[in-house]
Amino acid sequence: MVLGWLIRFLVVMVLVRLAWKFLTGFAQGATTRPQAPPTKTVALVRDPACGTYIDRSRAMTLRHNGVTHHFCSEDCRTGFQQGRRAAKGV
Repeated sequence: MVLGWLIRFLVVMVLVRLAWKFLTGFAQGATTRPQAPPTKTVALVRDPACGTYIDRSRAMTLRHNGVTHHFCSEDCRTGFQQGRRAAKGV
């Protein structure tokens, strides 16, 4: 009989503790300022062949008529070069 009441008491205490933690966390979240957004950004460039945005530091490059073009892969760079040659009629 005493053991049953002791178990019920412990269960109620655990539930009260969980409710208290939830409510204090909720109140703390409602009163604190939101964190500042991250300040580090990555410069992305667009591949002229396929339109994919890629990290400038990881891109393959091709300099054409004084303009540097950035590509996501060797296939895109080759396709771009062949397209330029076909446009010139070479």
